Amino acid sequence: MGDDVIKTGVDQLIAYLDGKEKMQLLDVAAALHADVDTVQSWVDFLVEEGIIGIEYKFTKPYIYLNKKEPEKAKIIGEEELTFDAYHKAFLEKAHEKRIPDLKADSLWKSHVLTVLDQKHAFFLDEARKRSLPEPEKAWNDYRTRILIKI
Repeated sequence: MGDDVIKTGVDQLIAYLDGKEKMQLLDVAAALHADVDTVQSWVDFLVEEGIIGIEYKFTKPYIYLNKKEPEKAKIIGEEELTFDAYHKAFLEKAHEKRIPDLKADSLWKSHVLTVLDQKHAFFLDEARKRSLPEPEKAWNDYRTRILIKI
């Protein structure tokens, strides 16, 4: 299944930085065969999301990948849940309510699609504020990655 996954420029940037120390932005853009302004817009977005860090030495930006944290879906009480743990909790609650497994799976998929639909406009607004190129394509890539999980 991994062979048919589409990777965006942002995915390539993150993969390139994985395991590397701080890298000069110009060098990263050259390695990715991408325009410096485009890479800068990706970096700006990823810095705001806490995925990438940036430091300046004189006037040269150096970027690095922040340490990975598990994907968070929701906080319940004191416990933080990952996407998979949230899914498991959803199915357990359905089981407690004696909802058949097939129906519970269907409800889970419906729930995820509803949440994605609710977040679509927000995602596009935020992407445009950050001048992310092709916000609709970025949304579709994100949505595809989520749908693969369900």
